[in-house]
Amino acid sequence: MRAPRWLQRPRGRLPRMAMTAGRMLVAAALPFFLLVNGSVLSHRFLGTPGWVSIGLGCVLAATSVAFLAARLWHRITGKDRLREISRNVAIPIVLGFCVYSLGWVSSFNAKSPEIRDLYNDLHPALRLAIGTATLTDPRVVITEISRQRSDYLEMGLPPLEDSLHFEQEDGWIHAVDLRTQGRSEIRNRLSQFYFSAMGFRVLRHGGTGDHLHIALPRPQR
Repeated sequence: MRAPRWLQRPRGRLPRMAMTAGRMLVAAALPFFLLVNGSVLSHRFLGTPGWVSIGLGCVLAATSVAFLAARLWHRITGKDRLREISRNVAIPIVLGFCVYSLGWVSSFNAKSPEIRDLYNDLHPALRLAIGTATLTDPRVVITEISRQRSDYLEMGLPPLEDSLHFEQEDGWIHAVDLRTQGRSEIRNRLSQFYFSAMGFRVLRHGGTGDHLHIALPRPQR
């Protein structure tokens, strides 16, 4: 019995190239998805502290990198080196990326020096998400991180007592605003899709000008 058409190997050079490119794209994106989304889901459904959430995301990402790299190595050499690749490749890559994303933001990605100084006050999952976003969209700009109740009054808005821009019980700020002005609508839509796919709450509103509001979902208790 023949396999369904959608399972059959595509015929022709161009379809095969497209299929290969698609597989490579999925393989490259998978570790980042598991890293960020795993951290968000851990926070949301398990209520884990920030660094524990990041740790679980790192385990998922490193595992995927190790298996993907080991499979590629096996296809090239015919040898199994999962343990060595995990120790010498996967773990250092994931930890290095996390250190980069968690501890530093470029001045190009922050509206002002004050915003840049507040970057480490963001929940680690948000910092990982922003760091990952800048890999494909280096024009991401953070316009707001922390707010005080008086800020809403100065903007002519009613104060929000439960705003995620305030410092939360765990000591982190759980929301960030990103610039939309001066960016194409396609870029803005892709940013919305990316952060939504990673598990964040994404709103586009104009309370203080058009911007994207990205928030870490509250834990389900």
